[in-house]
Amino acid sequence: MAGLNRLTGKLLILLTAAVLMFLMSAVPVLAQIPEKVRVGIITSNTGSSYRNAASITFSVKGSYQIVDLAAIPGDEVIGIPAEGEQWQVYYLPSGVQVYKNGNAQKITTGSVMVREVTHSSDNRVLLAGYTNLEGAGTNIGKWYRGNMEFRNSGSAVTAINDLPMDEYLYGVVPREMSNGWPLESLKAQAIAARTYTVANYNKRIVEGFNVIDTQYDQAYGGFNSEGANATRAVDETSGKIIVYNERPISAVYHSTSGGHTEGNENVWGTDPVPYLRGKPDPYSTVHGYANWTFTASLDDVRNRVIQAGHQIGPISSFKLDKFPSGRVDSVMITDINGNTVTMTGTGFGQMFNPSFYTYLSSTNFMSRFFDIRTDQVTKPSYTVLNGSGQKASVEGTKLYGVSEEGAAAVLNQTSAEFYALDANGASAFNKSATGMVVFEGHGWGHGVGMSQWGAYEMAKQGKNHLDILTFYYTGVEVTDDYDG
Repeated sequence: MAGLNRLTGKLLILLTAAVLMFLMSAVPVLAQIPEKVRVGIITSNTGSSYRNAASITFSVKGSYQIVDLAAIPGDEVIGIPAEGEQWQVYYLPSGVQVYKNGNAQKITTGSVMVREVTHSSDNRVLLAGYTNLEGAGTNIGKWYRGNMEFRNSGSAVTAINDLPMDEYLYGVVPREMSNGWPLESLKAQAIAARTYTVANYNKRIVEGFNVIDTQYDQAYGGFNSEGANATRAVDETSGKIIVYNERPISAVYHSTSGGHTEGNENVWGTDPVPYLRGKPDPYSTVHGYANWTFTASLDDVRNRVIQAGHQIGPISSFKLDKFPSGRVDSVMITDINGNTVTMTGTGFGQMFNPSFYTYLSSTNFMSRFFDIRTDQVTKPSYTVLNGSGQKASVEGTKLYGVSEEGAAAVLNQTSAEFYALDANGASAFNKSATGMVVFEGHGWGHGVGMSQWGAYEMAKQGKNHLDILTFYYTGVEVTDDYDG
């Protein structure tokens, strides 16, 4: 569930298929597997990579017609594009305007469809690029199978790829897993992606399409992303979906669990779902970001907490509250004066790596599945003389002084420093701990459902796609006979 094309040892899989893709039962279940899918490519949705187009440039390969879907009494053919011709669709407050090679062709109040004359695997639509509402241009340069619809979304032009279900999956599977992975892991991914699409088919219907092409649904790269192994996996599992109690499941997935999957309620705060139970995952302890280590100074941690809007003095200690999986529910940070700040495990980690996605490496903060090690932290110690002239060592973050009247007070309570007088005058000393804190973590992604790297390892060990899916989704069945 979510991710980009995988690189060896450095997956760009998200969450995919992602944290935000989880709609447990918000949409009605379809009566059957739909033949086609409508994918939002250029939209006004904030989850899209390409947004708010004022104009879109496209061309074709193969046999197409450009038709006005608003024409009465039926679709009107605006033109028959030839290979090499450049077409544009422009946003108008009342509709869209179509151009060919810079020459105006048609203004319409409705949608314009670049539609196959007959469906063929040789047909392609190229989205060359677009200009946004502020006049900035963006290159796309991607080919797409099937049809492409352009419609007025109310404030911009939306581009929607309309194509058969399995051809959509051709462009999903190799974005969510590497085309070079074992076939059985690719089959598991194909079935999970198909099931996710069925279960969430009406998720974005009010926007005119079913899913968007990013990790907020499923990463989809069109024809450019396809690979022979992934295509074979889709073809050999065509029509198969995962069901629980005869209903399609919300087949969420993630990069790697790091050794333990998670229950959905601990991620999205929804009611527990029986097929999304956390469990030990021995297959996800080696590959990808199964293990990572991030190091920061205590001062850096404190500064990040302050930047996040909290008041905290020099840090004295951390306390982690965890779910049974080992993922951190909350972090309590205590300063030298006993003041505390409590943050969620996710919020704490994302101070260092926004969305756990900005920095991708095994030396960055990659998930909320972590422990804190402070063996590189040094607490200050000082030598003092007692009334008998004997030396004693003191250590700690609270140091007390005694006035001439005999009253005790914390030295510089709001500061990390205290001052002492010697023969040369006043000198400053640090009374707070210093040094580095080490975060030792596991996994990348929300941890719910199928671990993609776990699927990889299971397949390497000889497990098949059914073994993989029934391991990660509790109590499910895989069927190619779903009819609602």
